Amino acid sequence: MIAGSWIVVASLASGVGTLTLLGRLWRYREKPGAKWFLLSLACQALWSVSYAVSLLVFDETVRLALEVLGWALLAGIAVYFLAFALAYTGRGHLVETPWYRALLTLPAVAVVLLGTNPWHGLVWDEFSVVAVAGLAGTAYELRLWAVVVATGGVLIALLGSLVLFDTVASYGRLYRREAIAVGVSTVPPLSAVIVWLYEIGPVPELNFATVLFLPHIALDAYAFVRSDMFEFHPATRREGERAAIEDLGNPVVVVDEHDRIVTLNAAAESVLGVGKARALTEPLAAFLTDETFAGPDETDRVTVDTDGRRRTYSLATTPLTASGDRLGSTIVLQDITEEIQREQRLQVLNRVVRHNLRNDMTVVRGFAEAANEATDDTEVSELLDTVEGKADDLVDLGEKARAIEGILGADRRATTVELPALLSDAVDDVDADVPIATDVPDVTVTVDADTLRVLCVALVENAVEHGSTSPGSHGRQDAAEHGSTSPESRTPRDAVEHGSTSPGSYGRQDAAEHGSTSPDSHTRRDAATAQPDETAPVRVTATVRNGGVEIAIADDGPGLPEHERDVLAAGEETDLEHSTGLGLWLASWATRRLGGDLDFEVDDGTTARLWVPVEADGEQSAA
Repeated sequence: MIAGSWIVVASLASGVGTLTLLGRLWRYREKPGAKWFLLSLACQALWSVSYAVSLLVFDETVRLALEVLGWALLAGIAVYFLAFALAYTGRGHLVETPWYRALLTLPAVAVVLLGTNPWHGLVWDEFSVVAVAGLAGTAYELRLWAVVVATGGVLIALLGSLVLFDTVASYGRLYRREAIAVGVSTVPPLSAVIVWLYEIGPVPELNFATVLFLPHIALDAYAFVRSDMFEFHPATRREGERAAIEDLGNPVVVVDEHDRIVTLNAAAESVLGVGKARALTEPLAAFLTDETFAGPDETDRVTVDTDGRRRTYSLATTPLTASGDRLGSTIVLQDITEEIQREQRLQVLNRVVRHNLRNDMTVVRGFAEAANEATDDTEVSELLDTVEGKADDLVDLGEKARAIEGILGADRRATTVELPALLSDAVDDVDADVPIATDVPDVTVTVDADTLRVLCVALVENAVEHGSTSPGSHGRQDAAEHGSTSPESRTPRDAVEHGSTSPGSYGRQDAAEHGSTSPDSHTRRDAATAQPDETAPVRVTATVRNGGVEIAIADDGPGLPEHERDVLAAGEETDLEHSTGLGLWLASWATRRLGGDLDFEVDDGTTARLWVPVEADGEQSAA
């Protein structure tokens, strides 16, 4: 028995194991980097088998041919493994570069140079077959440049391992086991190649790399077969990160801690009017129209001249940090030019329409009232009464629009209030000609009280004016159309005009300003009861639940029309589907501002069920 036969057996085992692994991974051949890894495995399998055969061949010519083949396959393993590492980790574009395409020709160059070496002697000298432990080893003297090139091949394979280890550091646990296993798997065979190449070991005539392919195969099998490395690969995440910036329609700029541009996407190049090559390392402020740009953390909008047109962009800034140190920022620019212009147009139109509406309708009402006093014709008087009422309704509609603008456009903060007092004042602010029953727990809450109060006023008004079936009510459709019953009704306008910040102050301040001492000034408080009354036409109840307050306002009217609910649910009006007033829109917008939910239940009347998040600071008292 040949003493070194175990080397032959181990090499053949490596070849068979590699072919088995190749067969198991063939179904992944379309995955990123898979074809390069399969090519590397093919070279590895062929070298293992051919080297096992070469150890039994003492004919110098045949042995030389097998040695040349071994060198070419070793070069193929190195360049194909690096190509796999690059493509697998999302850097496949590097493999498509001209320099790497040239590197892929290294196995063919090795065959040509080594195959013709007997004639030119550029690679090695004095090739011979040496018997070692009964095997056919080889001895030859490599030229210095050939040693350098061979060392480069080893470094190429090591670089592939480093690329995989970089994935571990960059992407964490998702790819950690697989990348470590494949990266470490190259260490045993590469160590054997280095020992053989530099003749470090006691038997420089033999190369043990094919033997040490066995642990290499085991680790690869663990990563690719057991852990499904090709099922989860970092190329997806890296490409996603690239696409998130490069393919995003919004301009994205990455700056360092001094606000100098590090990179930017194509959309940012177009907006800033500069190519990436010229923009890099330049201050972002150099490409902005604003002369007072103080940095992304201090500025929320900027102006840029794009193609001769001035555009305004909002800035969404995300800090980039590492180990607690600020490295820079990612800035996303959002074009808000049209939005600003639209807001300006709406503000102007809103102001002009409301101003003219109030003034002109005041004139119309004055003439109608004068004409009414001057006529004795009952039929004409009734017509003039209608004109006066419609004029009052239009004026009130304009004031309600003003209230919406004031309460929703202002910068308001949460305050601590007593919930019973807030809802009591909301009920008092409604010109109620029907009883209102209330059932509110004794609890103190922290909430945007002004907005919540105006919201509750709108809902109670809707219930009183639109839902009541008492003879004095206008009916839901008519009142919804005009938003109020009379010019004397207390709309949310009072909360805005008087600038109060406490829920109970609106009614008091209004009364003080107008000097109201008439019976009507007491009607609302007298009509509202402090105890639950299921028979009352309008019922206001509140409960604390799920980190918020649920306020239910029920009436016994004919029910909110379905098309009104559909418009509020859709959040927009069309020519065919539209609301008939502003009150419910005010309620809907105020609910959104508070971060709450508003639902309408229609069954023998309408129940508006409002939930808003609050911080409850008190305990509910015993009933």
